[in-house]
Amino acid sequence: MATKFKALIGFTRMKDDELMVTAATIIGAMTDNVHFEQPTPALAAVQELLDDFSAKLTAARRRGSPEETALKNESRLPLEAALRQLAYYVNGVAEGHLSTLLSSGFPTNGANGSVQVPLKTEGVKLSDGRQSGQVRLDFDKQRNVLMYEYQYRLQGENEWSERFATSSSRANIIAPLTAAERYEVRVRALNTQGTGDWSDNATMVVR
Repeated sequence: MATKFKALIGFTRMKDDELMVTAATIIGAMTDNVHFEQPTPALAAVQELLDDFSAKLTAARRRGSPEETALKNESRLPLEAALRQLAYYVNGVAEGHLSTLLSSGFPTNGANGSVQVPLKTEGVKLSDGRQSGQVRLDFDKQRNVLMYEYQYRLQGENEWSERFATSSSRANIIAPLTAAERYEVRVRALNTQGTGDWSDNATMVVR
């Protein structure tokens, strides 16, 4: 019996980071997509929900209070609901056509077998930026990765910086940093299947 392909609608088990990556991927893939001319709900509305969730997630991580965490969890629910509604729309339009489904950015039952959680990020290298107080970050690119996250801190400190997102494995500039201090940086990769392990820390004295 032939497989009936469809966009998956389960988001409740995704980690917060995975949900953000998935939502951003879907919005990017469906924007100006000729297969999906009238998304329901509108992509702008989904983007607003994603922006709200992202802001509250950042606040919860910075402050960590029960109130901030509750607000983050509450903002996640309407985003999940909007993505489910959008998945129903995509399935209705695509009618099981796999390439059309994949163009939507949604994970599907026909593609998950070939995509796995990212590997540990390797080849992390720091070098001087163009200006004092800057460091350039490069690392090895991985396949089937939607974005990378990196953090930095003064070597020997306990707390890492907030997480910064990038889609490029080359020429990421970290600034402003304090000259003559040694910093350490770590990187990890994300895709729709999950989050890879943090890389080994790379260190450098900032000029």
